[in-house]
Amino acid sequence: MSKDPRHPDDDDEVAGNKKTRLVMRPDVAEGGASDPPAVPRGGSVIGTTRLVGTFPGATPASGAPTGQATVKMRPQQAKTQVVREGAVDIEPVAGWIVVVKGPGRGGFRPVFVGMNSVGRAPSQRISLDFGDESISREEHAFITYDDETRTFYLQHGGKSNLVRLGDKPVLQPTELKSGDQFRIGNTTFRFFPCCGPDFNWSDEVKDA
Repeated sequence: MSKDPRHPDDDDEVAGNKKTRLVMRPDVAEGGASDPPAVPRGGSVIGTTRLVGTFPGATPASGAPTGQATVKMRPQQAKTQVVREGAVDIEPVAGWIVVVKGPGRGGFRPVFVGMNSVGRAPSQRISLDFGDESISREEHAFITYDDETRTFYLQHGGKSNLVRLGDKPVLQPTELKSGDQFRIGNTTFRFFPCCGPDFNWSDEVKDA
């Protein structure tokens, strides 16, 4: 008699004892018998997935081989800093230079008390980043305000491109007066003082 998989063996029918065995697959079950794997709703567990490898900020998984880690997501950290007004250094302005001819026409820069290096680099005290490549990056010129004599001076920084005050080259420190025009590279500036004989930051200012 052929055996039909839909019918049990005759011996089992005679014995009246239907046997069912549960075989645990080693690739599915983890842990001991006292800790069976959780079965999700809607079906049985057919496998597990683990992300292995080395990732920045990852923490090793319990029992994982050396060099393998599970990824633990961390919340993004805020990188925005609040700059309070009281934390900003304020330098007293002694005057201004205004571009009257050149790529940055209409732009201006403050002149501070003491010696001011002039060039295109952001590190310069007076940074002329208007697009004139003929201006040296650093120390093309110096503009100085002496608060003891209340006098401004213009001098060159030793570069091959000359600094000109009016139509004359500046070869030594030369006094700079209100309304003077000078040229650095291909850019012409006009000078406007704030400090001078009638005002200095060391003076006591009366209420308006």
